[in-house]
Amino acid sequence: MLGTDIRGIMAEEEEVQRRQEALKSLMTMRARQLRESLDDRIKRARSSGDWTQLSKPECASLHKQEKAHLKSQLEQLQFEQTRTRGKLTALKRAKARAQRIRAAEAASERRRR
Repeated sequence: MLGTDIRGIMAEEEEVQRRQEALKSLMTMRARQLRESLDDRIKRARSSGDWTQLSKPECASLHKQEKAHLKSQLEQLQFEQTRTRGKLTALKRAKARAQRIRAAEAASERRRR
């Protein structure tokens, strides 16, 4: 019975670790976008076909709005990463506890024989 619990905990732990890696990747990407200068953003937007008809003040306004949005996304991702880290820690503790219980039960079974 505990064997399946440990397997379940390990599967959930792997899923949480994948989520943590994805969050880390997103945070890196958002942080890089947040550091981007207005001129670099204008170049990137124009090369992709966006902002071609906009003046520099309009681009600056959009850039400022994007930065505010990115900042809020980054804060949300940091909160999510903290929560994920806590869940991963709890899963590791549960796995260790389940392994200790399983080992104790195996030792008890050996002593009975």
